[in-house]
Formats: sequence, C-alpha cells, structure tokens
Amino acid sequence: MDIPIMFEESDVVEGHHDGLVISLPVGNCMIKRILVDNGSSANIIMLDTVKHMTIDEKNIINKSTMLVGFSGETKKTSGEMTLATYSKGINLQVKFLVIGTLSSYNMILGRPWIHEMKAIPSTYHQVIKFPTRWGIQEIRGDPKEAKECYKIALKETSAKKSSA
Repeated sequence: MDIPIMFEESDVVEGHHDGLVISLPVGNCMIKRILVDNGSSANIIMLDTVKHMTIDEKNIINKSTMLVGFSGETKKTSGEMTLATYSKGINLQVKFLVIGTLSSYNMILGRPWIHEMKAIPSTYHQVIKFPTRWGIQEIRGDPKEAKECYKIALKETSAKKSSA
C-alpha cells in the first residue's frame, strides 16, 4: 500500500538556513549531531564517534575508500563497519564508512540510508518523513544542534585559514 508523504504548512520552520541535524539510536547509543545529507553518496561515521560508542576498533573492516568532497578535496577512509540504526520502528543494518577527521557532525546519513528508509528529508521543514507499517513516521531536526554544528564548522574553517 502506497501512503503519500506530504508536508503541511504547519511543518514549516521559518527563518533559517540550517541543515537537517537529527538524533538517532545507532548501535546501543543515542547519537546526536547526525547530518541527513542527500548530497552524500555514503553514510559516514567519524572515528571519534566510534571510540565514544565504546565499539572496539577491531570491528572496523580494513577497506579503504577515497571520498571526494564538494570542493574536490579527497579523504581516505579508515575502513567500514555495519551498525544498526533504529528509526521509529524501522531497524536497519547500515554500512558506514569510517573517517578519522574532525567534524562538527558525529555521522552523516547519506543517500544509501535515505533510500533504504524510503525517506523524504526536508531542510525547509526541518523533518524527515518515511513510510512504516504504522503509517508515516517523522524525525524532527534539532535546530539548536544544527546551529551549534554550523558554529563549530566556522571555527574549524577560520582556524585552518589562520594556520595556512
């Protein structure tokens, strides 16, 4: 049964330009500062996040991948790992590329996760909606965390420029 996913005027969050930043149970931890990014072709987890989750680094499969950023810069991953994500009744085993870099985000959920969830993210509405057997579910963005991530990213950028 196809259930339409719609956004209502009441869903609108006015006066912002924030990315969609959510919190989600991953593994056995509640992870905050997850960027939902339909511009990313991969699901990414930061190595520091893996360490804070007290997951043994031996669980990282030694399979390196080159990631290419928006401006063409490349980053080599440390490997990959599969973790369970729990989203309002939907449990998925998700492959994450592990990257050992500083980031204001703990994870990036990209198109592989979005498509597997059959989800529709909206930065304008600050919500991601997806079908379940219980109807359309949603996860609301956290504007406070989104703004904090943006501030951290600005600080990192200005620190890089001043050291160059």
